[in-house]
Amino acid sequence: MLNFNHTPGYVWPNPAFPFREYFSHPNLRIFIIENIQHNWAWLKDHSRRFQARDHFFVYSGWYFDEWFLKQDLLVFDALGLDKEKFFFMFNCQESMDRYRSAGFKGDLINHNCWLDWNGVMQPDLNIEKIYDAVYVGRFTPFKRHELAREIGNLALVMGGLMGGKVANELPAHTYRNESQLDEASVAKVINQSRVGIILSESEGACFASSEYLLCGLPVVSTYSKGGRDVWYNEINSIQVGADSIEVAKAVKHFVDNPVDPSLIRNLHIQESLRQQSLYIKKLTTLFADHSVPIDAEKFFKESYIHKLRNSESPNFINIWP
Repeated sequence: MLNFNHTPGYVWPNPAFPFREYFSHPNLRIFIIENIQHNWAWLKDHSRRFQARDHFFVYSGWYFDEWFLKQDLLVFDALGLDKEKFFFMFNCQESMDRYRSAGFKGDLINHNCWLDWNGVMQPDLNIEKIYDAVYVGRFTPFKRHELAREIGNLALVMGGLMGGKVANELPAHTYRNESQLDEASVAKVINQSRVGIILSESEGACFASSEYLLCGLPVVSTYSKGGRDVWYNEINSIQVGADSIEVAKAVKHFVDNPVDPSLIRNLHIQESLRQQSLYIKKLTTLFADHSVPIDAEKFFKESYIHKLRNSESPNFINIWP
């Protein structure tokens, strides 16, 4: 008898997010899903059909705080799910420690390690620098655009809105897109800028933050929870408090003291490779434990998807025998 009466505020499948069969073999099947409670509807409908060979990689789409943990525990208790079958890929150490203390398995495999660095997010050394700073992000309150109000030459790149909410205050800016940009156009504006900024207090690891780094831009970030700081070091970033003057000072530091774009980019790639190796290690273990005669690293490289997301995810209703 299910005792979970709560319906999460947002439930997918949504074709933009991981929700698919990743690997299939007579001895082993692996699914990738983003978050647990957001997949409540699917888990509730199909968990009774899970087989002994089924395992799940859980992609962290947000900051896994105490609320997330409580919600996930409710789902696992209600459906009698086996924690040994679920491997969480955490964005930050804090989330990993919290979940591991509750008996969940996983490792620090930040979702920004899945960005394809061979794609459009690369330094363009021939492009003219027009803007002192760029902020790529939805115009929603949690992004705290108002903290950029002391930056004099700012580019704003608008993403999609979340829940229809609009930012409380947009700072003065030199550039703002009036319609959705494709990735190549976003990369162009990033490369026309000297510094990338990200000012939210809490979210996921934030793709834009790492896209700045892959384009060779140093980052000015407020102190945050959610995992974007995993990628920061004394060379590529400055972290400050939620103060617009401190944000502007940090931007000016990098405007006056440019950093080698190749160094910034290569440091990110090195860390991405390290985290991807943890994923491959888990795959190798699963293949060995289930007598799957396939090289895990080779399979990983052949099945690699940008952001680990697939916009053509299959309908899971029909995958069960």
